[in-house]
Amino acid sequence: MPNDWIDPPEDALPWGYTIYGEEIEQGELDVREVEAGRYIKPHEFERYIKDNSRLVNTEELNYE
Repeated sequence: MPNDWIDPPEDALPWGYTIYGEEIEQGELDVREVEAGRYIKPHEFERYIKDNSRLVNTEELNYE
């Protein structure tokens, strides 16, 4: 590999995108795959939990 190819070019395309549309740069740390092919960054964890959970009333008795 030529020496001038060791560092990526300045105009390199992003490695990918998070589920919220943010760019993931090549070599970025702490990016997690939550589902096959779907990624989130650490600051998106709380938003992901709120978007993908539902409120459950544990006090309500249901004997049906």
